[in-house]
Amino acid sequence: MKDDDETAYSFLKRVEEICNDRIDLLFVNTIQISTLRIPFFLRFRPKSKMILTVHMINHWLKQKFAFPTKNIFRSIDANISIFFVRKIVLPKFNAINVIYLPTKDYVIKKTNYKKPVFTLPFNFYNKAKKITKIKKDEKIKFVIPGLIETYRRNYDFAIDVFEKLFKKYNRKISLWILGKPVGRGGSRIISRCEELKNKGYNITYSKEFIPEEKYDKVLNESDMIFSPLNVKAKRDTGILEIYGKTEGSALPFEAIQYCKPLIVPDEFNELKEMSSSVLKYKSSDDLEKILTDLIEDKKKIMELKKKACKNSERFSLEVLQKYFKKEILEKLDDI
Repeated sequence: MKDDDETAYSFLKRVEEICNDRIDLLFVNTIQISTLRIPFFLRFRPKSKMILTVHMINHWLKQKFAFPTKNIFRSIDANISIFFVRKIVLPKFNAINVIYLPTKDYVIKKTNYKKPVFTLPFNFYNKAKKITKIKKDEKIKFVIPGLIETYRRNYDFAIDVFEKLFKKYNRKISLWILGKPVGRGGSRIISRCEELKNKGYNITYSKEFIPEEKYDKVLNESDMIFSPLNVKAKRDTGILEIYGKTEGSALPFEAIQYCKPLIVPDEFNELKEMSSSVLKYKSSDDLEKILTDLIEDKKKIMELKKKACKNSERFSLEVLQKYFKKEILEKLDDI
């Protein structure tokens, strides 16, 4: 772990020394594409084998250049960084890891990457998680997790739908916006949440960073995870990434980790292992109908929660350990 008073260069040199002394395989969880960070990896040459987790496939492997956006300096920065990433940094690694199986398929079929591609997620199912029953007079708890970034999720869409539901079912439901607002878009969404709160609706949000303990508690106590994802999202670089295809979302793994059913847009490519506990909507009317059905029949939620826990067992620590041993460790010499 990097010390507070340690430079990035010093940290990487320390990691390199540790690898050379006693590490056979090093996982690098992420490298942010930026001219300020890429140079630190140019002289990073540990003797151990290395696997890099790639989150944005088009940025790293597919797109030829970043199209200019309103933030022209960010686009220039991305183009310079992408050149160094593909020509110098990426070749240092013996393989890549993606957290999402459909993303692996995309890498193999749609890019020219020839080295091994593994799928090892960061989250796994904790068998200590139990199904929380909904008492007769208890509110159904919906939660939208993650930083409030408007390019990632369509919060206006979600708030519009829940405002309609609150008018009819305010005593029966609650909504947690579980993330810190980012930028002007995030602040605007918080203002909309405040308006609903002032009307007496059961919506909870935070203007500050949410501590891990509280984040964990809210998700544990929730009944459904809902995410109004913008499946096709252009970042400030101008490069398009597609959640569930070119970029693996952490959302399904949070549902797996906390043993919760998931509600997502119809175009989102969920993991097939969890399809029986995922509800998908095509429009605001469709979403409103889905949520209304759940609110009026809590048994449906309980059935979904049971299926979610069963699906989560496929991503237990033991399962991932077997994959790591068989697919990575036993093939280490071939990497």
